[in-house]
Amino acid sequence: MDRVFAEGKTAKAFPLIARFGWMEPDGSAPTRVAFTVSKKRFRRAVDRNRIKRLMRENWRIHRSSFESVLPKGVQGAIVLIFVGKDMPTAEVMEKTMMKLLGRMSEDSKQDA
Repeated sequence: MDRVFAEGKTAKAFPLIARFGWMEPDGSAPTRVAFTVSKKRFRRAVDRNRIKRLMRENWRIHRSSFESVLPKGVQGAIVLIFVGKDMPTAEVMEKTMMKLLGRMSEDSKQDA
C-alpha cells in the first residue's frame, strides 16, 4: 500500500478519492482494496464504521464490472478515502462509487 501512495495515481469523485496503482500479481485476487475514513472529521467510531460499511458494500456490488476491464497479468491496489464532512446516504455512495470506478477503468484502459 505504501507504493500506491508513492507511485500511484489519483481519481476523484466527491466525497471519495481513490489512490490506485497496477502491479505484479501477489495472490489470486485481481484487486486489493483498503477503505479509510478520517478520525478528525468523524470522531465517533460508529460513524466511521458506517461509512466504511457503505463503501465496502458498494465495492462488492460493482467490483466485478471494474475487474473485468483490468488488463490481464496485473493486480490493482486501491485505497478508497472518504473525504466528505457529512454522513452519506446509500444512494449518494452508490452514485459516487460508480463514477469513481468508471474513472479508474478509463485509466486502466489507457495504461494497457
